[in-house]
Amino acid sequence: MSSPRRAHALVAVAATLLSVSLAGCVRIETPEPPVRTASPGTVERDELAASLDDVSTALAAGTDGGRLARVEVRSLPSLVAGVGQRYVTYPGVTPSPSSSASVAAEAASLEDTVRSALDTAVEIATSTEDEDLRTWATSASLVHGLALWLGEVQAGTAETGVAERVLPSSGASDSLAVPQSSALDQDALADLALRHDQARYLYELVATRQSGEARAASLARAALHAARSDALQALSGAEDDRTEVYSTLASSIADDDSRAATLRSAESALASAYAGYATSTEGDDIVWLLDAAFDAYASESLLDGWRLADLPVLPGLAEQ
Repeated sequence: MSSPRRAHALVAVAATLLSVSLAGCVRIETPEPPVRTASPGTVERDELAASLDDVSTALAAGTDGGRLARVEVRSLPSLVAGVGQRYVTYPGVTPSPSSSASVAAEAASLEDTVRSALDTAVEIATSTEDEDLRTWATSASLVHGLALWLGEVQAGTAETGVAERVLPSSGASDSLAVPQSSALDQDALADLALRHDQARYLYELVATRQSGEARAASLARAALHAARSDALQALSGAEDDRTEVYSTLASSIADDDSRAATLRSAESALASAYAGYATSTEGDDIVWLLDAAFDAYASESLLDGWRLADLPVLPGLAEQ
C-alpha cells in the first residue's frame, strides 16, 4: 500500500500532466481557414463569363435557328475561351447562380438574355481596370449588339433605311456623334476621318451609276460619311490629307454586284478600324467607338450580297 505522501505526489503529477495535456490541445488547435476574397477583376471576369453562360443556356433551351442565334453560336466558343471559366471560391464547390440570374435565363427569351449580356459586356468594357478583360468585353459587346440587330432585320422589326445607328445597349447614346474631346491620338482620329471621306467618295461615285431610290440612298449615306469625316478631322487637329477624288478601279463600279461589293468593303474596313481602336483603348472613348463600329457593321449588312460569314467572329480581335 502506498504511503499518504506518495499518494499526494502521484495526484500532483497526474494533475500536472493533465494540465500540460489540455494546454497542448489548445495550442495545436487549427485556426479557421481565411475567407478567400476574389479581386475586383476576378469578380468582373466572373460576371462576364456568367453572362456568356446565360446565353449558352438560352441557346440550348430554344429552337431559334435565326441570325440572332447563329451569330451567338459562332462567337461564343471563342469568347468563352478568351474570358475563361467562372470563378469558384473553393474548388469542387458548385458556384451559386450568377448576378445576371442564370436560373432566370432558362425562362427568358434568347433575345432578352442576349440583351442582358450586352449590357453586362458594355458595363465591364467601360469600367474595368483589367486591360485584357476590357478587350474581351468590348468585342463581346459588338457580338451581342450585332446579333440583336441581325435578328431584328430578319424579323422585319428593324429600321433598314439610311440612318446612323448606335449599339442597342441600355446605356447607349441617343445618336451617333463625334465627341468634343478624345484620348485617341491625332493619327488615329485622322485615320478615321480619311476612311470616312473615302467611303463618302465611293458612295457618291456609285450614285452616278444609279437612279431613283437607290441613288438617293447612296447620296444620303455619302452625306453621313462626309459629316463624320469633317468632325473627326477637326477633332484630330492633324494635317488634312483628304482629297476630293480617290483612285478607284473602273471594274469596282462596273455593275450592281461590283458596286455593292465595293461599298461593303468600305463599310467593313471602317467597322474593323473602329472596332480595333475600341478594343485597344479605355474610358469614355470606348462608347462612341463601339457605336461607330456597330453603325458601319450594320450598314454593311444591309448592302446586297452581304453574308453572315462577312461578320468577324471576334470584332476588333484577330480571328481565333
